[in-house]
Amino acid sequence: MNLIDQLFSKAEPAWFETAGGREGTFEAVATSNGSRIPVIGTSIARQGIAFVSTVAVRGPEIPLTFACRKRTIPSRVRIVKDDLVQGPKRSVHRYYCAFTAITSEDWAAVIAYVEDRPDPMAQRVARATDEDYRSLTPRIQIEIIEQLVRLKRLAAPGSGVAPLIRMQPTPARSIGDGRTVREVRIDSRINLGGEIRSYDTRFRIFSDDRVELLS
Repeated sequence: MNLIDQLFSKAEPAWFETAGGREGTFEAVATSNGSRIPVIGTSIARQGIAFVSTVAVRGPEIPLTFACRKRTIPSRVRIVKDDLVQGPKRSVHRYYCAFTAITSEDWAAVIAYVEDRPDPMAQRVARATDEDYRSLTPRIQIEIIEQLVRLKRLAAPGSGVAPLIRMQPTPARSIGDGRTVREVRIDSRINLGGEIRSYDTRFRIFSDDRVELLS
């Protein structure tokens, strides 16, 4: 295609102008002018995401953290189109955005969701987490969960439901007298008033089932 053809050719349609996305409801938080604004995602595609907000969001490129399935995804987006929509009770701002920054793992999770496939990374993490969790004694498991709940870093799991955490234990090391200790890093999430917060908590676990909170 020569220069004249390029100048007069029609631009490629944006993702929201085609049927390439998937509708849904996604809890999200946008950062605009230094303020965190709870918003609701309405559709998502390989190229970007759409969301609505009760207040205006401004900036050529904004940080946006959203929940997709059980994954919390931080990203940066560029607002491609915005309009004001009259809702049942009040008007809301609707934004169509293109991703400008997102990790490859999170992008793979977005694609899997759009194509209605399981998130392969989540499956691998779930298997590893489950094995690591079961490697701890029941007493230690209960103590860790109770401490995370007290710290408001995890919602109390229902009966028979595995907690939504990711564990990264270190190998046990000797501290003398036949005792050992190891550290466990816990990634947990909790929904606080529509805002999904992630936490990184470290525990020290002794061979006598004593648990010490490090951070």
